[in-house]
Formats: sequence, structure tokens, C-alpha cells
Amino acid sequence: MTKGKKILFAIILIVVVALDFYHPPGSEHAVHFWWQKIPGFDAIFGFIGCFLLMLFAKKVIYPLFSREEDYYDR
Repeated sequence: MTKGKKILFAIILIVVVALDFYHPPGSEHAVHFWWQKIPGFDAIFGFIGCFLLMLFAKKVIYPLFSREEDYYDR
């Protein structure tokens, strides 16, 4: 990943988390669980979940389905 893409990703992440702190008047909703009161929780939870899913796919799923380079030449 190039430096420009990393910076763009960081900016988008900051904007998404910052927007989660902004609640326009009249947009209050009832919270059902204690973690829903934490500002930015949904964005952080989604980011961590995405990271763990990619890690699982690379370390567990990929070795199960990968083949040797000359698999079809045999």
C-alpha cells in the first residue's frame, strides 16, 4: 500500500469516527446495551471485526484451499 493510500485510509477512518460523535438534534435513539453509549464504538468494532476476518482468512482458510504451484501440471 502506498503512502498516499495509507493517508487517505487514515483520513476516512478519522472522519467516520468523528461523524459518530456528532448527533444532530432530534436524532437520539434508545440504547439497548451499555456499549451503544460509547461514541465511535460501531466504527471501531467494524474495523476490528474486518481485521480479524482478514486474519482468519489468511491464516486458516487459505492453507486449506491452496494448491502447490504445479498441481495442475501433474
